Formats: sequence, structure tokens, C-alpha cells
Amino acid sequence: MNVSRRKLGLVASVATLAAAVVSGGGAVAQASSASAGHIKPFAGVFNPIQNVGNSMCLQPVNPVVNSPVVQEPCDGSAMQGWQYISDSHGGYDFLNQASGACLNAFITAENGAPFGLSSCRSVSNELFNTASLPNVTSVESKIGWRNTGYCMDVPGASKQAGLQIQLWGCNGTLAQRWVIGFA
Repeated sequence: MNVSRRKLGLVASVATLAAAVVSGGGAVAQASSASAGHIKPFAGVFNPIQNVGNSMCLQPVNPVVNSPVVQEPCDGSAMQGWQYISDSHGGYDFLNQASGACLNAFITAENGAPFGLSSCRSVSNELFNTASLPNVTSVESKIGWRNTGYCMDVPGASKQAGLQIQLWGCNGTLAQRWVIGFA
């Protein structure tokens, strides 16, 4: 299924539920019958993924596959809407509301590996280990179907808008702590 058909499904779902509002002002998106490989997109509520250290939110540069995922000031847009989906491999996938694509730790588990969007499919680069969600937690890559010891990280704990998110050795700093699943 292509991105434009997914967007149409989302638009129809949002139109149906236009009056529904989550505390904090986020819109509720209802499940569509569309399927994107191993996950069902648009099933549930989309919320921002916000860094604890700098209060910035994750979003793709563009709502298309292979777009880098960066941090920007939180604005409540669909670009910053993410749905966490429990995976059969014991982790979570993160689906972007605007694109219908999944968060992906490109290349391999190493310091500086960039994050971007990828077509949702059953690959370990799209799978992440974290505490039960919703939660305030770290997000560890499961590249190779195992915990890697590399976590989603804001480079240098920077507050710079537009900075691409990376993998970095898990270290417990605020640059690696995320608010996930709350509006």
C-alpha cells in the first residue's frame, strides 16, 4: 500500500473523529483497515516523542521514506505524531502519523548511526527495546534482533532545531530519555 492511500485512510479516520480530543489537545486517529507489512498503521492514538533533556520533539524532515528524523520544537503536528506498536519480537515499532512510515536506525548499531524513516516491514533496524509504554524511558536499538547497548540520542544533548537523531552507546543521560505515549 502506498503512502497516499495510507494518508487517505488517516484523513477519513480523522474526519470521522474530528470531535474527539485527548487532554492536552491531541487529535485521536482511529484504526483503518489498511496494513503495512507486519503492523497495522493508524490503529490508536498518535503522540509526540519528546526528549526529556531539551523538550524537543522527533519528526521527519519530510513525510517520505528515507527522510532523516530530526528534533524540532513541539508543535502538535501530524509530522510529530508517533504510534508505538508492540512487536512479536519483544520490542516496539514507531509509526509516523504524517508519512505512514516507521522509525529506522539506519546502518548498524554504532555511535553516530542516523535515524530516518523506512517503509514499515519486519526488520530489526525498526525494532526498539524500551520500558512498557507509555512511559518516560530510553529507547535501545534491537538491530540484529537483540539488545545492542545503543540508544536513541540527541547529539551532544544539543537544543539545535533540525538536528538529526542518532544512536549512541546507552549512558542514561537526559539526551537519551524520551517521553513516549503521552499527549
